[in-house]
Amino acid sequence: MILDRIERLPLYEAVLPGAKAAAEAFAAGKAEAAPFEVREKAYAAKADDKRRYEVHDHTVDLMIAKGGCEVIHICPQEELTPAEPLANGADGRKMDGEVHGTAVLLQEGWFCAIYPGEAHMVAGKPGGRESAVEKWVVKLPC
Repeated sequence: MILDRIERLPLYEAVLPGAKAAAEAFAAGKAEAAPFEVREKAYAAKADDKRRYEVHDHTVDLMIAKGGCEVIHICPQEELTPAEPLANGADGRKMDGEVHGTAVLLQEGWFCAIYPGEAHMVAGKPGGRESAVEKWVVKLPC
């Protein structure tokens, strides 16, 4: 996992291939300009019992916050129980387990890169407070 400010994203190109292209597309505000799949997301944070882990096998989830904030819990997939595959043949599967691991605050002006094997649970409430986030989720192949 990498957590840093958006303006530093191109510096990670060696360990995060595609970081520079993703940063340029984000700066231009043009998801279609990215040479990767980009999912534009906007949602409110949820109670922990409404959240669930997922893990990917072949893609890095590069989350770039446009506005707002959320807590993302990250832990090794070995600490969870594998569940059903992701919908529509997407890379990875859902994972079951209690909320634990490293709690990362993704907020406007920041990005978080989550690598294969790192289970992650998005949409957490920062400090238990209501919040919402707008972000890009860039699917980087690896």
